[in-house]
Amino acid sequence: MTIANVSVTSGTYMRRLCGLLLSENWLWLVLPVALCAVLAIWVDVRFVLVAMMTLFIIMPMVLAIIYFYYGLSPEARWSIMPKDVTIHDRDIELAFADERMKKHVIPADDVRYIIEKDDVLMLMLKGGRRYTCLMLPASIVEPDIAEAVRQLTAQAH
Repeated sequence: MTIANVSVTSGTYMRRLCGLLLSENWLWLVLPVALCAVLAIWVDVRFVLVAMMTLFIIMPMVLAIIYFYYGLSPEARWSIMPKDVTIHDRDIELAFADERMKKHVIPADDVRYIIEKDDVLMLMLKGGRRYTCLMLPASIVEPDIAEAVRQLTAQAH
């Protein structure tokens, strides 16, 4: 089963990836600011400045590091570049439109699970990074193709 000329925009990729990352780690972003706010009330008002520095200086720096860590990954490039996706019995083959990119084969064992959103189908991949994924736009993924990907993942696990 082949899907021709597939890609997602870089904005869609980062929006969905950041949404996933923030939904799982929101506590670590809110906790330092809340702690400083409590300390400002109970200990010293100057902790309000620490909370504001954390919110407006440290948090954007952390988010920028995360952005570059995931935005420059090979999986981000695979999702964003136009390609033909072929789903075989045991793997998913990516053939890129740009001849400088090599064909890439993702074994079914490398797909941990699938997240279906309104506009994308996120294939969460095994690897060194926790939020490593290949995104396919939901507009071109027909129900039978999505079912084939689900069966491929279920067979592998």
